[in-house]
Amino acid sequence: MMRTNLSKCAIFYWIAVFSCSNALAVDYGLSGFGTLGGAISDHDTTYQHYIDDNGTLMRDSLVGVQLDAKFTDQWSATSQVVLAAATDEDNVLKPQLKWTLLSYRPTNDWLIRAGRLSLGGLLNQQNLEVGVTYDMARLPNEVYLLSSAYDFDGLSLVKTWSTTDYEITLDGTFGMQKRNYRLYANGSKKSEYVSGDVTGGGLVLTVTDYDQDMYRAGWSINQIEPDQGKFPNTFNFIPLGNGLYTLGRPDFSEKITATTLFLGARIPLGGFLITCEGTAVITKDVDTVPTTVGAYLNVSRKLGNWTPYITYAQAWTDGLDTWRKVKGATAVPQQGVTQTIIDDTASEMAVFDQNSWMLGTSYAFTPKQKIKAEVMLTHVGDRSAMFDGDIAHENVMVYSLSYNFSF
Repeated sequence: MMRTNLSKCAIFYWIAVFSCSNALAVDYGLSGFGTLGGAISDHDTTYQHYIDDNGTLMRDSLVGVQLDAKFTDQWSATSQVVLAAATDEDNVLKPQLKWTLLSYRPTNDWLIRAGRLSLGGLLNQQNLEVGVTYDMARLPNEVYLLSSAYDFDGLSLVKTWSTTDYEITLDGTFGMQKRNYRLYANGSKKSEYVSGDVTGGGLVLTVTDYDQDMYRAGWSINQIEPDQGKFPNTFNFIPLGNGLYTLGRPDFSEKITATTLFLGARIPLGGFLITCEGTAVITKDVDTVPTTVGAYLNVSRKLGNWTPYITYAQAWTDGLDTWRKVKGATAVPQQGVTQTIIDDTASEMAVFDQNSWMLGTSYAFTPKQKIKAEVMLTHVGDRSAMFDGDIAHENVMVYSLSYNFSF
């Protein structure tokens, strides 16, 4: 249903655009971008949906095209379609409608946009899929895990202040979307996708010095209503005596609210470029999706066409105690609580306890063609929902190579 609605929206959108072009002299521009990326790990447990010791092209590969139309100095339109790994099933490539919007700029310091746009405040949020625009082989998943979930259908109002040294923008956004969430059940050894209606809004403040310096802070609040009617939010436990307990029926809610905070900076320092970002997804009394914090620090240096870098990233969840309690429950088949159900319940919790070191480089043939190579060492603590399967207190090496382009 969602893909059908998106297709109809895109058709109506471009009918309106081309109808306007019959009455106006319209300038059109076509551009494209893509990544052919391979990744392989030294572990048979699947990481980030696709990466294991068999290797994959699914995790990073994509291709996109963008059509821009300029009607007047004030009015313009943009539509972007990306062919990439699907967000509602595994091992399938699907076209996805991204930036598709009408823009109105009444003055140089005001911009109004309506359509499909991005709500997030990460530094690379708007150019996430255009790999040639940054040097890291893969943006750290500890922070960018939810980045693709910020595409909303709504409105954006941007105000810009220009000074001699800095440009300051404040972007206020409100919108709605249908979002798919992937769950992997360790006990059943299978994944499933659940969907929900998300309504959200937020503010993003950006300060740049017209060159490489950039500072950004963002805030958003989202209300999620699951399509299945109710969302399990609090676990209950039934004592069995002698310190043992089993799982009881959880409490449910019809909606949950998540607040997200963003902080980021990109600063040149003595020939190096320092990039750091942090994000916090804050929920209240939601055992299945507890509050999570992630951050990374990247240091890079341009040496001719080469740009070597090193990155450290970490993600931590304020819900590991609850996860441990679920894992420690006793199976009571007579009450319908099997070990498979316990394992499934624990693994479907969005908890993260991991850190990663990334050492890599990019090589730019031209400003629009770049090869990237990276070695990443991820250490898993008690649990990380980025892995499909039970893996704890282990190191996983991931090797990545990609070709990135735009035209």
